Amino acid sequence: MSSKFDEMEDARKEFLKELNKLSTLEFDLEKWEKLKELVYDPQPLDVDVVIDDTTLREGLQMPGILSPPPAEACRIASLLRDIGVERIEVLTYTKSDKEGIKRMRDEGLEDIIAGWCRASQKDIDSALKLGFKQIGVSHPVSFIHFEKWPDKSVKQLTDRVVDAVEYAVDHGLRVFVHGEDSMRAEWKFEKEFINAIAEAGAEVYRICDTVGCGVPNPDAPLPYGIQTKVKHIKEETDIPSIEFHGHDDLGNAVNNTTTAIEAASGLFDKVYASTTFAGIGDRCGNAETEKIMMNCYMHNNVKKWDLGGFKELADFLASALNYHLPVDKAIIGEGAFAHESGIHVHGVYTLPLTYEVFPPELVGQKRGIRIGKRSGRYTVKAKLEEILRSEVDKEDPRFKKLTKRIKNEFVKGERRAPLKDKEFKEWAREAGFEC
Repeated sequence: MSSKFDEMEDARKEFLKELNKLSTLEFDLEKWEKLKELVYDPQPLDVDVVIDDTTLREGLQMPGILSPPPAEACRIASLLRDIGVERIEVLTYTKSDKEGIKRMRDEGLEDIIAGWCRASQKDIDSALKLGFKQIGVSHPVSFIHFEKWPDKSVKQLTDRVVDAVEYAVDHGLRVFVHGEDSMRAEWKFEKEFINAIAEAGAEVYRICDTVGCGVPNPDAPLPYGIQTKVKHIKEETDIPSIEFHGHDDLGNAVNNTTTAIEAASGLFDKVYASTTFAGIGDRCGNAETEKIMMNCYMHNNVKKWDLGGFKELADFLASALNYHLPVDKAIIGEGAFAHESGIHVHGVYTLPLTYEVFPPELVGQKRGIRIGKRSGRYTVKAKLEEILRSEVDKEDPRFKKLTKRIKNEFVKGERRAPLKDKEFKEWAREAGFEC
């Protein structure tokens, strides 16, 4: 038994030796990439992942947020382009929508913006007038949704979409078709529907998990089994590419989207991921653009996106839409790389990877130390050294005075809120430090 543990101890020492060579508190991209390979062993995909961001369409349907004026809508689109989004879906109906589209074209975004249309010639004509080169035609494919048209047969509803696709293609548009409520659609019908729109000239079929009921289990059957659906679309239809659009009603939008991406690997040349930044959208929102990018980067080593622009985009989006960005929002929240407890701060400053899955600078963030009820001497020392930019001796009388005051305030007192940086600096000065 001891020999086995001896072997493990040797492996541990060797692993940590390599880890410490590559680990730094200061961000070093080259070292981080090597560290990522060592720790996470990302597995490459055999498919090109294309982010089709719908923040300016689906996202703006979120109840309670502000509609951005044209200049801010254009700025959001530009920031999305800057992080590597290759397709941006936008609304086209209001005067403000149209002005925003004009600004986007002036900004050089005409090749990546796509108009969202219903299956009607009127919508397509409007998209043509606005100068779009590509559109998405949205239409339900589940019998549940067909209840909205009790006087129409499935053939009539299919023909309506086919006619719209043919009209758009004949007028030079690239066409995606969005199969609304695909995860609850009868496969026998959906298969015929997909083949009909493919024959009409559609390039991409969007699997819309409209109420977030898709199941990321390879054994789950049609219609809600994601892997099964992707496989059947490849085997039984002629559509060139697929897309997945996941809602978060059951909290699975990101998992379902990455499952669809992995399922498409080796079957399709391209797979599109329909996402919204920060996950904003109807009801419970959608798969987050930033999360899909980060999952593909971390687990599959996809390096086609500029992850460093995430925080700037998140902050601008929150301001423009009057959207409250949750503090604990993964990747882009203010608390994503904030540490308060002594155990966590000690771990991060010993080896950042201990409590940070990737460096904050990678996504435009900064590491933060908060002083609160759970903060011990190590946290106070780290925070003080961050401010002073020099080492602090734990035996320094000034340090002991400061930590005692903090302990009294939180443990013996009734304070609940953490110290703000300004307040911490004032207390440090009162203890005798120059800061």
